[in-house]
Amino acid sequence: MNVKKLSGRILIDTNVLIYATLAADARHEQAQKVLSLRHQSGIEMFVSVQNLAEMYPNLTGPKNQPPDSPSLAREKIFSLSRLRGITVLPLTMECVQNALDLCVSGNITRQNYFDRQLAALMLREKIPTIVTENVKDFADIKGIKAINPFS
Repeated sequence: MNVKKLSGRILIDTNVLIYATLAADARHEQAQKVLSLRHQSGIEMFVSVQNLAEMYPNLTGPKNQPPDSPSLAREKIFSLSRLRGITVLPLTMECVQNALDLCVSGNITRQNYFDRQLAALMLREKIPTIVTENVKDFADIKGIKAINPFS
């Protein structure tokens, strides 16, 4: 996917953020290109505090070999949160309530709740696009378009 075609308000999902910090990962360069779009005219880039929190168990866990130390994971997360041109959005009780409504209407259970929480935040903030490797997780949410930058 040509990331240069992205425009408007976009949310960057956790997986893209993680790959941007893993220089040895095959997706690193493309994830870096996505983040570099924050300097492009016509793009407003966002992440949620949820995205940043989700990074920690992934960076320090068994899926990342070798796992990052707690201090390295913390530094990566803090560094991303401070990037110019990316707005970090807080979660509110309103987002939780709306996410729960999305879960009930879509019969969503377990860990899939967190995708609905991001969707609720995006809908509240009028962010129509999420850049994620997990396009299918957002496929059935009206008003949200998911784009995989790695395909």
